[in-house]
Amino acid sequence: MNVKCDWLDVTYAPNDTPENDVFEVIQSAGAECRSRDGADSVWFLNYGILKVEYRKTHARFSASGAFLDGLRGAICYMDYLSALTGSPHNVTRLDAAHDVPKDTPAIIKALHKRYPQECNFTRKPLRTKRILETRLDGLESGTWYAGHKQKGMVTGRVYDKRLQLLNVQGIQLPMAQTRYELTFRKGIQATIRDAAEPERLFWQYAGPLLLKRPVGVPEWVSGWGGGWDHKREETCLPALLKQRIESSADLQAIAELAVKAGCEDWASQLLARIFEKHLHGGDTLHATDAPHTSAA
Repeated sequence: MNVKCDWLDVTYAPNDTPENDVFEVIQSAGAECRSRDGADSVWFLNYGILKVEYRKTHARFSASGAFLDGLRGAICYMDYLSALTGSPHNVTRLDAAHDVPKDTPAIIKALHKRYPQECNFTRKPLRTKRILETRLDGLESGTWYAGHKQKGMVTGRVYDKRLQLLNVQGIQLPMAQTRYELTFRKGIQATIRDAAEPERLFWQYAGPLLLKRPVGVPEWVSGWGGGWDHKREETCLPALLKQRIESSADLQAIAELAVKAGCEDWASQLLARIFEKHLHGGDTLHATDAPHTSAA
């Protein structure tokens, strides 16, 4: 039925998160950490990001759709979900998406005619809105929203996926594609199992408001089927370390810059300080602030 989880936010108590297991999984998929600010970090994979944020009241692991697609491509998606269940948690946002091979302009026009002002996925009415642009073929296309910038438990959007990929990534899909996407917030009480198998949740709210519900899709209830479990294969950490070091574009760029600047020894000291901080929790190795060369 081609429904997938296209965004996933999971929150924890700030002193009890599965950070180590999560980082092990995403690094095995090729994710790279591009920024750190204290305990917070941002990871990149497949044009997508994973933000890990620690606050006084909670910690949040927020993965974009492109990041989740990258995990699927590396056959690590289910391992990632399994890692997320390592500590008590709440799913605070889950996006479920369904693509159809149809052109979008006529679909948006029909939705606007059917829901000119409001649409109700739950009891709360949502304002509807269109944001359109003129494509190269002269047709108006873009996105239809139900609940744009509203805080409903369920909000929706239908958009021209082909146009979106062209605008954002410069990718030209060979055929038309329309994406139906629903966002589920904390009040719905979605679970990690819904991220693993989002069909029930999606069709519970998408049909019949947006699409005809397929025959045979079971009803969705929060926590359906009890707990969710997935056995992860044990990771060979030395092999993972070797793979990450050898494939890191950042390390390659650092090495090239150090050689070009004539600062190889100083760069090695700075890298050693990072290891010392992880081993001992402080700066025990004191490299000079800068090498005494004109290049620095």
